[in-house]
Amino acid sequence: MRVNKWQRTVTDLFMIVFLIVFPHTGLLPMYAFSLLLLLLIWLYLRAYKENFSNIGFRFNAFTYKSLAVGGVIGIVYAVFTYWIISPVLTHLGFREANLSDFNYLRHNFFNYLFLLAIACFLVIPFEEILFRGFIFSRIKAMAGKQAFKVSGLITSVLFALYHYQEGLGAVISIFLFAIITIWLLKLFKGNLWYVIFFHITYDIFMLTAIYLGYM
Repeated sequence: MRVNKWQRTVTDLFMIVFLIVFPHTGLLPMYAFSLLLLLLIWLYLRAYKENFSNIGFRFNAFTYKSLAVGGVIGIVYAVFTYWIISPVLTHLGFREANLSDFNYLRHNFFNYLFLLAIACFLVIPFEEILFRGFIFSRIKAMAGKQAFKVSGLITSVLFALYHYQEGLGAVISIFLFAIITIWLLKLFKGNLWYVIFFHITYDIFMLTAIYLGYM
């Protein structure tokens, strides 16, 4: 497909808005819209003779190092968030995160394991391919000077707002989380696997805390 830069920018912006808004329509459950939107991203990239590797996701870039390093950083940051960031935000007057969507998880081992599986193998990879992959790379292509910083900031704001239903305090905490993921993306030269494993272990910690009734 031959298009000029302006046309690509318009279609990119339309795609970004759609990909962010659609999950909040409630038309499909989490696992279904994740699969559908991953397919849509793939088809969109194919239309421009691109693929997931153009936005930083390559199956052959997976290494045990990415699993170990990304995972350890995720656990460390989850602990820091749980014992430092969240209490500080609460002390400053922000309400605790609205986690009512996860009430079904509390003290229900089957639901806990099911959500962990869906999160680790589908939803988190989807979110990283969407935000730190597709959205980040497309905004970076539009940004010109200081493209990495500008794209990183905009992507982090969008990722935080994507979780608006959890409340303002959670949005601030998630924005900080997103900034860390951008730092990891830069540190590990755009390899999304580090970011995916960082996100997975972070969420495992938080979902376990919800399951046990500590959040």
